[in-house]
Amino acid sequence: MTAAANGVSLGRVTSLLLASRALGFLLLLVNSVILARGLGVEGLGEYAYAMGIAALFGLVPNWGISTVVARTIAREPETGAGLVRTALLAQALLATAVLVAIPVFAAVLPEQPVPLAYIGLAAAQLALGTLSLPYLAVMHGRARYDRVAVAELASGLIATLALCGAALLYGGVASFLWAHVLAAGFAVLVARWAASPLLPKGEIDTLRLGTLFREATPFGATIAAQSFYRRLDILLLGQMSSRVNLGLYNVAFKPISAVLNVGNTVAGVLFPVMVSSAQSGVPASFDRAVRGLGVAAPAVALAFSGLADPLLRGLYGAEFSAAAPLLVVLAWSAAANWLYAPLGVALQARGRERLWLSCLLGALALNAAANLWAIPRWGALGAAAATLTSELVLLGLGVTMAWRELGIRPSFRPVCIGLLAVSIGGASLWLLQDFGPFLSTLVALVLYGGLLALFRIVTADDAALVMGWVRQAATVSLRA
Repeated sequence: MTAAANGVSLGRVTSLLLASRALGFLLLLVNSVILARGLGVEGLGEYAYAMGIAALFGLVPNWGISTVVARTIAREPETGAGLVRTALLAQALLATAVLVAIPVFAAVLPEQPVPLAYIGLAAAQLALGTLSLPYLAVMHGRARYDRVAVAELASGLIATLALCGAALLYGGVASFLWAHVLAAGFAVLVARWAASPLLPKGEIDTLRLGTLFREATPFGATIAAQSFYRRLDILLLGQMSSRVNLGLYNVAFKPISAVLNVGNTVAGVLFPVMVSSAQSGVPASFDRAVRGLGVAAPAVALAFSGLADPLLRGLYGAEFSAAAPLLVVLAWSAAANWLYAPLGVALQARGRERLWLSCLLGALALNAAANLWAIPRWGALGAAAATLTSELVLLGLGVTMAWRELGIRPSFRPVCIGLLAVSIGGASLWLLQDFGPFLSTLVALVLYGGLLALFRIVTADDAALVMGWVRQAATVSLRA
């Protein structure tokens, strides 16, 4: 059941999701500041390594189960009781498996930069937190984004309060990890409370675990590849570089993770649209989303490029200013991610999920090889460069596969004008750097946006449409 089927504007849904998660992103940023200032560079490196090892398995406990639950609830809201019960059991089994697997995996690695107890705590917070996924899937399946927002924001607030308590009482790496475990437990309770009125009440038809896993496997394999792809650099940095490099890379990646989540939110809303639309042709909503991300991605990267140093100094302190070059490189990798995210969604929605999985695996292999070559030479900057390289390759693969398989071809004129505008904006940023980061960034963004407006890549009607979506989302949020 799509948004259109419910009489809900896709733009309104997207705006509502983005608005509801904006405060969540701010809470995550506050959490990163608490951790950085409480632990320092070296302590943050230990924390980042432990959490990074756990994050390698981060989406494996899901294994596509949430996608199957959400799809079933959306199609038949009152007949999924058996599925939800089986999904909860499957989730518990997978959570137990990763709780054991993560410390074992860390123990067999050749280097042990942090105590295994830290790895165990990171694994516990991950395993416990995933038990909320089936409840969140029920809310997504019923399109109750208001309840999703309440659950996410409440969980984020609890996590921030727990970290504040750890900083005030103890302040060590272990105490912060224990705070995460406590917050993960509360997140499960909050998700269950938010989903309880929406849980199916109809007849309970038994569903075998094997059947659920078979349906979920294609989605789960893609999710697992994405999870490993996102955290491979942290693992290799921990094995081949210093804890200082880990700490710098961690603070550089924190703002970028919020940027990535924005792009994934916009792209994710397109999944049901591409599923329900005709197998040939592209819906207008898909085209609008691709154009919007294509315009916004370079602008965000230019802003981070100009403001990287003052942003890091203001958030984390002067000792983290050395991470500014990493933030610049990672910002452009996030821009590439925004550009290919809708294409990956389209391929999966149109039955090419195995093809997209192959693209991800190829990018993963390239990322691993690039990290192994670059980290010994350039440390954390080499890891960031490897991420940018693999993201650009994945963008190329996404464009090629979407063109070949779905007939979604890029428009030549907007691409050329966009590249010209980015080049001029970037050149002005470099030439005006002696005038300060804020002035040079402002000029770069004005030149970039002005060229797009001059050639009518973006128009006043586009801005009015987006503002209308924002107003609709605000109205829905207030009514909810």
